[in-house]
Amino acid sequence: MKFTKKSGIIGGWAKASELANGTECKLVSAADEQPSQFKDKNGNDKTQIVAKIRFEGKPDALNIALNNTTINGLIDAFGESSEDWQGHTLTVDTEKVRVGGVAKLALYLIPPGYRRTDDVNGYAVIVKEGGVEIPVVNVDEDKPVKEEDLPF
Repeated sequence: MKFTKKSGIIGGWAKASELANGTECKLVSAADEQPSQFKDKNGNDKTQIVAKIRFEGKPDALNIALNNTTINGLIDAFGESSEDWQGHTLTVDTEKVRVGGVAKLALYLIPPGYRRTDDVNGYAVIVKEGGVEIPVVNVDEDKPVKEEDLPF
């Protein structure tokens, strides 16, 4: 049998269930894309974005799979290169979610000066404090809105 050498981040994994909200941490490696243990609907391997992280009070760095919400928050705070995400103090934020009908804990990493909230469609997003965008409705002053035109 022929084997192919595999590379990736090795070691233990961070578990959201073992972390308290507000715990501080720092990424200690750049993020890397690697195969996930899960398959897509066609049976192909999914990928995940993994980095090493060190949590306050824990002696060893652990692997963490970064979700899209966390990645988008890190990009907004520190730029597009995961090399630049390292060394910043981040705060753990967990949320109970349902995945395939099973209760799980989602783990988010929040940069300083940011917070997790929901967007207008109910998706979790990490935004700069005071930076929530509120949709602007432009009203033509010459054409007042009629009560019968309102959708409610």
